Amino acid sequence: MIKQATLFFLVLGLAACSGIDQPSLSADSGVSDTLLEDMPKEWADSYAGNLEVQLFIDRLVQEHNYDRKRLELAFSHIKVRPKVIEKSDNQPEVITPYYEYKTRFVNEERAKLGRQFAKRNAEWLHKAELEFGVESRVIVALIGVETYYGRITGSKDVFTSLTTLAFDYPRRKDYFQSELEAYLLLVRKEGWNIGKTKGSYSGAMGMVQFMPSNYQKLAIDYDNSGHIDLWGSDADAIGSVANYLRHHGWKAGEPWFVMAHVEDRDKVADDINRGRKPNVDMTVWSSLGVLPTQPFLLQKTGLIGLRTGPETISYWLAYENFFTIMDYNPSRRYAMSVLELAESIGSYENN
Repeated sequence: MIKQATLFFLVLGLAACSGIDQPSLSADSGVSDTLLEDMPKEWADSYAGNLEVQLFIDRLVQEHNYDRKRLELAFSHIKVRPKVIEKSDNQPEVITPYYEYKTRFVNEERAKLGRQFAKRNAEWLHKAELEFGVESRVIVALIGVETYYGRITGSKDVFTSLTTLAFDYPRRKDYFQSELEAYLLLVRKEGWNIGKTKGSYSGAMGMVQFMPSNYQKLAIDYDNSGHIDLWGSDADAIGSVANYLRHHGWKAGEPWFVMAHVEDRDKVADDINRGRKPNVDMTVWSSLGVLPTQPFLLQKTGLIGLRTGPETISYWLAYENFFTIMDYNPSRRYAMSVLELAESIGSYENN
């Protein structure tokens, strides 16, 4: 085993080369003793034997008064999960063309199950629509795309997935360390067992697939049961989705998108799929040869172009509500699938 002092100077050297702020290791930091001694042999192949994890634990102890022994025991039982990194680098929302991607979600079976879900939960959907201004079919479709209406909520240990991404996925390390922190605070607040929470490979949880920070801030106890249950309560899932979308700017009663014709793609190539906000007036689009083919509102929109066949690209002018769905998942393929499924589901009053 590498002596701790050697490991310590190696890590500090890497930090200095990369421009990372070096951690303060004062005598009362709580981690300095660990740095001066060999870690327990049983930690050698686990995350508890990772110096960076020890510094993370130290921060949670200092900032949140977290129990150090509980954290060290939890991290000592887990190792890196390589498939999490592999999946994070090969997300279908990024690499799969829309005409293939949408078939997973926009189909008659999922629309049929969505209508059944809407019927069962008509009271909660009506309540959420009145209180949050989000159409019922959008709420239902989002849950349908995320987890097949609660049928597929993920079977991976959230703690191991988040830890892997927090310490072995440099591209989004800071984000996943903050989500790991949020998860551990949720564990303590909700009385969960660390490592027993099941979710997606990226750490998303429940039938709405909230990341831990969103679970903390935006999940709600909509059925007033006394606790939030995003796995077993349709009402909590419905209320939480509606709360999330309103929080991110959903505008009640406003359109999502209109189909468009593009006269000269090269003329607007730099504007297609650009940005995360509607940014161009309809009059400007018209001058550029981008023409709505459906009734439209004179509001700013963004130009969406997605491959709807091997050699076909279709275009839409997207309003604010389309981009609000992208706050849930920053993929245009995802947002379009949710809204197309919502159109297929229709209004629950008529089903």
